[in-house]
Amino acid sequence: MNEDTNHDTYRTNPSILLHLNESSPMPKQVAWQEFYDFYTPIVAGFARNFGASPQDIQDVIQDVMLGFYRVSPNFVYDPTRGRFRGFLKVCTFRALRARMTANRRMQTNKLEDLDPESPEVTQAWSQQWDQELLRRAMQSVRQDYQEPSRQKTFRAFELYVILGKDSDEVARELDMEINSIHKAKERITKALRKKIEEFNSDAG
Repeated sequence: MNEDTNHDTYRTNPSILLHLNESSPMPKQVAWQEFYDFYTPIVAGFARNFGASPQDIQDVIQDVMLGFYRVSPNFVYDPTRGRFRGFLKVCTFRALRARMTANRRMQTNKLEDLDPESPEVTQAWSQQWDQELLRRAMQSVRQDYQEPSRQKTFRAFELYVILGKDSDEVARELDMEINSIHKAKERITKALRKKIEEFNSDAG
């Protein structure tokens, strides 16, 4: 999931943005909650990685969300000018730099010496974005495998891939064939990739 990916799937209008200007109050409120829930962990993690304090993080989240709320009625997503994730990165970086400069809590690698399009900032943002997509994908796929007949498949993936246990050990613990462990890995990995693509397309 590179910042410069040009695949058509990632160039469509993010569905999260489409619902923000709904005419009905309730759908609009739900859309803004969805917007907040998806993007604030990314904003918070990015700010934290650049040395922001808990209070700074909350202030940056507020600045970014309120800033976009003000411009949202006239905001038009134009994929030819870049993806929404890039726009949000710049907004977050500027809000963070303003807060930390004003509070005189600049880290060794000062934000005032960085540009929002610098490789360091872009890499930090992309890593945070990817982490949030993976977290959400894991949460969603886990929910999809909550049925008793499917729980063992996801558990096998967790033990074998996430916790790094040997396939023999996982097979004994779950009373499964080793071949089934490898199939569980393939199945869940494929499901996660599909979820990540969906979330990435929805979020911009």
